[in-house]
This record gives sequence, structure tokens and C-alpha cells, in this order.
Amino acid sequence: MSTSPTSRDTATALRAAGVSSVLQFGDGGFDDAVAGFDLGVAVAPDVVIDARTPDDVAAAIAVAADRGQAVTVLGSGHGRLAEVRGGLAITLRSMNAVEVDTSAQTVRVGAGCTWGPVLAATTPHGLAAPCGSAPGVGVVGYLLGGGLGPLASAWGFSTDHVRSFEVVTPADGAITVSADSYPDLFWAMRGGKGGFGVVTAVTIDLFAVSEIYGGGIYFDADDAACVLAAYAEWAPALPESCTASIALLRLPPADALPEAIRGRHVAYVRFASLDPVAQAETQLADMRGVAKSLLDTVGVLPYGQIGKIHGDPVAPMPVANGAASLASLGADTVAAILAAADLGSDLPLSSVEIRTLGPATKRQPMVPDAVGGRGAAHLINVYAAPNPSLDDEARLDAARAVLDAVAPWRAPVNVVNFVGRANPGDAIEHSWTPEQNDRLDAIRAAHDPDALFPYARHGASAAGHGDIGPQTVP
Repeated sequence: MSTSPTSRDTATALRAAGVSSVLQFGDGGFDDAVAGFDLGVAVAPDVVIDARTPDDVAAAIAVAADRGQAVTVLGSGHGRLAEVRGGLAITLRSMNAVEVDTSAQTVRVGAGCTWGPVLAATTPHGLAAPCGSAPGVGVVGYLLGGGLGPLASAWGFSTDHVRSFEVVTPADGAITVSADSYPDLFWAMRGGKGGFGVVTAVTIDLFAVSEIYGGGIYFDADDAACVLAAYAEWAPALPESCTASIALLRLPPADALPEAIRGRHVAYVRFASLDPVAQAETQLADMRGVAKSLLDTVGVLPYGQIGKIHGDPVAPMPVANGAASLASLGADTVAAILAAADLGSDLPLSSVEIRTLGPATKRQPMVPDAVGGRGAAHLINVYAAPNPSLDDEARLDAARAVLDAVAPWRAPVNVVNFVGRANPGDAIEHSWTPEQNDRLDAIRAAHDPDALFPYARHGASAAGHGDIGPQTVP
């Protein structure tokens, strides 16, 4: 890759407009600026702006508007769905300040920040941020897509707790968006994912929680059928204070894993409760008694260590995944999942995860938002292992096979943050109802009339994934 006259001209215009850091391919810092978690999707813009201030963002948007040039916003890279080849990109990695207001019980987070520094800043005050299962995920992309965390049954979608966004839009410039200021845009940005402009900071409500009762129980693959059958009955009946999920895992023979589960195929039940220990233990007793466990890590957990519950990978890797919302998890569904996941074999699947959507996820917050998929009972999320002996398409096909197996029990609306490359091209569009999509399109057009931040919901280039992601390219 080399710089073109057009890209050099764009870079010159950006520098002339006062943008702090403008990088082209070959410049020092370029590779770091475009790097992200998913190594399987190429990101190679002609020019990337390492924004330091909202003024940098505004200046870049003005240059892009003058040239009629679309802009890609780069987040933490969890859940990229499409390559970025050429063009103009903005990274916000340098805008990563975290400011805790203990009296207001809020935190203001720069758009380049992941959840890890937020937890580090808030938990010493006995305050809990509604983060996702993986603290390494970008805060803003996660919230723009809703956000389904380890305490979602009690707290709902994380974006329900956003107090305000600071955003630069092509039509409005730098504005603060809240329930009282730009209310339509506030509705859209909480769950509508992308295409509105560039978020530079977000303010989130915190919870007065310093520790929870949480962790996981690992069962041998031979017991997966009875464990998953029991989970399907147990999890939906839990009280709102408890959130549960289960994952059928093929664990690597890594020294970092406890010896009891190292290199094994397992069924892993995850549990988090806000109840007193004795009460939470009673709620978990039925699952603990299903079969003999290999390892039980459930106990009192400081909130700052909440990422231990899911134990999501932290090292960058090529990601191949897909997801589906489920209307039910009956005996037929369980049988189909077990057959497709086939823990007794060496399929290239690393994880087949089921998250149960509890009571709070099904309710709109006091100030409604655009989160889709609230009617689902469960979410299935499938990953194929980053095996160097397998090509990308083979891994995606393995994930698709599980999604195909549960097709009869699909719910009509997806959860956008979990849409992956194994999903069909219309999965983004089906992350909202037709009415929600129409309203989102109208709001995007009002604030970005020239589509400088295109959000093509009809195709896989649209956006991000994971309880994780950025603003247009997660």
C-alpha cells in the first residue's frame, strides 16, 4: 500500500484545518491508530485522524463535508464486519479520560476508552458501571449498540443508563445530547448503533455496588446434555436480581487455565447475583446439583473483577462469529444446539454461548431508547476458534451451522452488538423493527444529511458486534 495524490491532498487539507494528528500509511503511529481486537478484518484507510479533542473531530468533518468524503470511525475493533480499504478514518483512542462524579453517581468517559479504566476509576468509590462481559471492549460502541452485561437481568441494557452523549454531527457541530436536549437523537443513539456523527464522550449513571456473588461452574462435556437441559428450565425462572448464561466451550491447553479444565471440552454455567450470599447460593443450588463439577469459581466477587465471570479473551485474534435471538429454549432447541455444537468432536467451534435475557432487558427505561431485541428470551452467540489450519470461510461455516440448527426457534429481532460475519447480510436491518428502522433512518438523515457516516443497515458493511464495538466499525 502506498499513499496516493488524493490521500496526500486530503492529509494536507486536514493539517491546514488544524487537526492535531493526521497519519498516512507508512507514518509512525499509523499501525497503532488502526489496530483493533479482530485481526481477521483488514483496516487500511488512506488517512487516519488520531483525534485529541472535539475540535479535531469537527475540523475533520468539515474537511470531509467539503470533499464529499465518507468517514469511518474506528473503535476497539471488537466486532468488525467489513474491511476498510482506503478513505478517511477517525480513531478516538487518545480521547480516553475518565472522570468520576461521586456526588452525582456518574462517570464521564472519553470515546476512546475501554471498560477496564472505567472500572478502575469507579470501583474504589463503591460504584459500579454497567459494563459488558469483556472489560477490554470500547465503552461508546458497546453503549451505542445497547450493551448486554453480566447483570442485565437486574439492570437491563447498559445504554438504558446513559445520561448524555457529547457528539459532533455534520448538521449540528459539537452538541450534548440528552433527554432534554435533542431527545430524538438521544433515543436513537441509545441502541441505534451508528450513522449519527462522532461521539467524543458519554456520561453514564453508576450503581452503588461494590461486590456481587458471581462466577461460573464448569462441567465435563459428558454432562453437557443434562446441564443444558437443566439450565433451560432454571435460568428463565431466576429472580430479576440474578443473571445467567451458559457456554459450551472447547478450551485450549493453555497454562493460564486451571489444570482442572485445561484443554477440555466443557459446559460452563455463569451466574451473577445482587442478592445476599445465602440467598444467591440457594438460587444456584439446583444447577450445582445437576452433575459433578470440574471447577466451581462462584463466590463473593469484587465488582472490579466482573470480567472473570465470562473470562472473555483479551489478546487480539481473528474473529469468526454469528448470533441469533431465540424466542424459546425448549427440549427440541436444546437437542438441536447439542447436536450442532457436538462437544464430543473436534469441530472448529470454540464457544456456543446462550445468554438468558431477564426481566429488566424486556422493559423500556423511563426515557425510552432504540434498543432492538427486547422481546427475545435468549441470545445464542457462536464463535469458531482462530485455528491457523482453517481458512476464514470454514470457520464461518462452522458458526453458521449452529445458527441454522436453531432457525425454527429464532426471535424476529436480533441484538445488534452480537451480529457477526457469520450472520446473513440482512442481520443488521433485522436488529430493529421496521418502525424503529424508519425512525432511525429519519434521525440519521436529519443529523447527517449527506451521509458522511454511512450506516448501510441492508448489508454486512453496516456495523459492529459484540457486546462490543465502535461507532460505525466496531
